[in-house]
Amino acid sequence: MGLVHEVNRVGRRSRFALLVISILSLVVVTGCGSGGESDSGFSKVQADSVVRDLGSFDVARFKKAKTYDVDELPGAIAAYMGYYKTAVSEPVQYELRMYPDHATAIAIGVTYAEEVTGADALLRSVDVLWKEGTKDRRGGGASRGGLTPVYGDFVVFGNVIILCEGRDSIQSLDRCEALLIGAGIIAAD
Repeated sequence: MGLVHEVNRVGRRSRFALLVISILSLVVVTGCGSGGESDSGFSKVQADSVVRDLGSFDVARFKKAKTYDVDELPGAIAAYMGYYKTAVSEPVQYELRMYPDHATAIAIGVTYAEEVTGADALLRSVDVLWKEGTKDRRGGGASRGGLTPVYGDFVVFGNVIILCEGRDSIQSLDRCEALLIGAGIIAAD
């Protein structure tokens, strides 16, 4: 009986140690992975006290294509889909979601942005929390029945959440950074 008890005790310790190591690994990967910064070191979440609206992107010549109804997007005060083109690129699609402040964008808006961006993005309106604009967030492709996500990632800059077109997080974050630079909101490196 003593040997069986000892084997069970060691087994529990090993499982616990494996669980702790797995959790720590997940925290390190999530906190330090490519999802947090672009190639240039641009940070995905940046606090800023300036409250911005669509006019803040006029300098970049952001072309608004749609204004979304935000009645079902908790905390949001406005949302738009549109395009921005640098001198050396084709137009890139963006979705701008405005909140009253940075804290609201983080506390409420991030959950809604996470579910519709990245490789695992939800692409059907029956699956998402906010249904408005769902068709604009998906493109054609070879996966998931011909649907692929348009937005590879997003940034939170002050009170604005920006979903940026891209095949992956790195390309999307680079494009988010390009829009913010084009709008004069951040300086180029």
